[in-house]
Amino acid sequence: MADLARCAKLAEQLIIDIEAGRDWVDRHSVLCSLAGSLHLDPLDLTGQPYAPHGEQHATVRAAAWLLRRHLLHSAPPTPAEWQKGRAGLLSAAEDVRGAQAAGDEHALALALPSLLVTADHSVSSEDVDRPEAAAVRNLAYAAAAGLLRRLGFRDLAWSLLHRARPASGDGQVVEAEEVRLLTSMGMPGAAVDRAEQHFAAARSVALLCAAAFAHASAGQRLRAEHLLDEADRCASCAEEAAEVTVARASSAMQFGAWDQVLEQQEALAFMPPARRADLLLLAAGASARRGQINQAFDLLAAAEKAAALYVRLDPLARELLCALRARARKADSARELDRMAGRFGVK
Repeated sequence: MADLARCAKLAEQLIIDIEAGRDWVDRHSVLCSLAGSLHLDPLDLTGQPYAPHGEQHATVRAAAWLLRRHLLHSAPPTPAEWQKGRAGLLSAAEDVRGAQAAGDEHALALALPSLLVTADHSVSSEDVDRPEAAAVRNLAYAAAAGLLRRLGFRDLAWSLLHRARPASGDGQVVEAEEVRLLTSMGMPGAAVDRAEQHFAAARSVALLCAAAFAHASAGQRLRAEHLLDEADRCASCAEEAAEVTVARASSAMQFGAWDQVLEQQEALAFMPPARRADLLLLAAGASARRGQINQAFDLLAAAEKAAALYVRLDPLARELLCALRARARKADSARELDRMAGRFGVK
């Protein structure tokens, strides 16, 4: 145990308490440190990809196989898909953006396979503006990779990203997702290096936020805060401002700055559902760390309400749920947590 603590650069008592069920993992930096020290992928410690629980989860899992088939063999579009490619490519892209903003994994899973097919063929079509089509294609591939990352199919997500051809004016969606993916794989150092390479071309809000979280996961607080300040200055819309707020709270969470996490809640009213769910989940974790178990439960329930499947598939949300169940003292709270565990598919 002492050797593991020394290798992971974590307190030995923390590891003992996690193993005994007296503590829990609520920070990506801790998860990465433990996985790296054990020579494991973080997936091995979280149990992803989870067995399907419920019809919508099963549909989303099935989409992973459709995306794999697309990667192996991109079939020509059907007449209906081609018509969409000529007349509604941008509309289909907006559907994907809307599903992402809402944290609606089910809608995203249904929309992506056909958009990928259409976008692939549209980039070579004379009937579609090629730079615009290339930007939509990048959006589709980055969104598909992000969905697969959250589901736990990271190798497949990596392969999809490397099929994308970055286009100017697309907000660096592919580059930002690549940095997120490397961070989630327990390689924040590699993510930081890749972000620095991408900064030579542009410094979008999405890439700055992804890089800041990678630095925070690597323990580099000052650099993370510097990038977040830059992202704050660059944010030009409510969606980008929400992304910066969540990234700031996520970064603070890595260093146990619970008060700083909770301070970000003032922005909740102005956030799209997915970012609201992210921030509520972080606030739930911070509240639990402060011993405010009932408040943590209320925040976790609010996060689930904001974007149900998106939260239920988050490994740290599931870990927090288990921690709250073990600490609930009121009978009604315990019953509500048990019902929530049933919806999450957590025993």
